Amino acid sequence: MRGSAEFEIPYTGLGLGRHAFSFELDGAFFKEFEPTGLVDAEINAETELDRFDEMMHFDVRVTGTVQTACDRCDAPMSVPVDHRTRYVIKFGASTHKTDDDILVLGPAEHLLDAREFLYESTMLGMPLRRVHENIEDCDEEVVRWLTESVDDAPDEVQEEELDPRWAALKELKSDEDKKKD
Repeated sequence: MRGSAEFEIPYTGLGLGRHAFSFELDGAFFKEFEPTGLVDAEINAETELDRFDEMMHFDVRVTGTVQTACDRCDAPMSVPVDHRTRYVIKFGASTHKTDDDILVLGPAEHLLDAREFLYESTMLGMPLRRVHENIEDCDEEVVRWLTESVDDAPDEVQEEELDPRWAALKELKSDEDKKKD
């Protein structure tokens, strides 16, 4: 497992202006986070830290593929990822996140840990519904099971099962509604 130092940017030593960094993300990187359903990944993250006097912009572009399970059949599949995100980082009296998802770094901080930003950008770049493009690529047994009729009983509600309160309301139908029945 890689150490967190690989994803730390020592921003205090950087001058004002833009600074580029590149990171390679694989399955081991994503295992450090909560279970995400990702089996493996080959992600290239190109980042740019734009440093100002009182704040920084951290632009992240992730491209590559992740191996995950199909939402329909649970078989492994490859999902392409290509996403850009901009994060705002301000300098303040203490380290915290604001309600607007702005990271505020206190005066004691000197490193920017990019792991959370890289993880979030990758997750945002993935489609919400991950299914095989063609249903033929799905696991045949699962698709067959999903398409079989589970309940052969009629969907009609039996009159004797009708709640008496609803039966009373049924009697209030207008004359036009009664003609339609």
